[in-house]
Amino acid sequence: MFRLMALLILGLAVNLNIAKNRNLRLRWSTFECQVHSDYISEYKCDVVQPRRSAFNVELNLLQELKAVKIHSLISTTYTTAGIYQKLFENTLNACRVISQVSRKGIISNIYSSIIKATNQPTKCPISKGLLYYYNISVEEAMPSFVPVSHLMTQVHFFDRNQCYLNITLEGTVSNT
Repeated sequence: MFRLMALLILGLAVNLNIAKNRNLRLRWSTFECQVHSDYISEYKCDVVQPRRSAFNVELNLLQELKAVKIHSLISTTYTTAGIYQKLFENTLNACRVISQVSRKGIISNIYSSIIKATNQPTKCPISKGLLYYYNISVEEAMPSFVPVSHLMTQVHFFDRNQCYLNITLEGTVSNT
């Protein structure tokens, strides 16, 4: 039992040290947004120059969002023409996350990276009108388990059971 605990502690220490010493760079090559026209009338989805590690999103919401649910899928491949394999998948209640942002964890860290320059309210419902997110970069919040590879991130946003926004980003994770 003691040996198992010692191995677990050593494994965690090595993992934390690797994560601390890994300086990963993220460069987005493509960014696509698909919207439901009953929810969004105008939108912009752009990768930010010059490093292409951040992106901007602007949405003109046509109706109030009452219960936002987000489904995320992150996949990787090691070749440009390779088949992507799932690395991480998660569905969460976004209204709960935005109201509890002070908590620690991977989701809170990523959310904190996203809301640095936004007009998003800190609770639901989200009112209709212009909603923007500028210079979104998850590079500093990227978990240590993300390998050096090609990366595809797909995020689907739902209001109750209706999908109103699909985002797909493709890019490359590399060491600096």
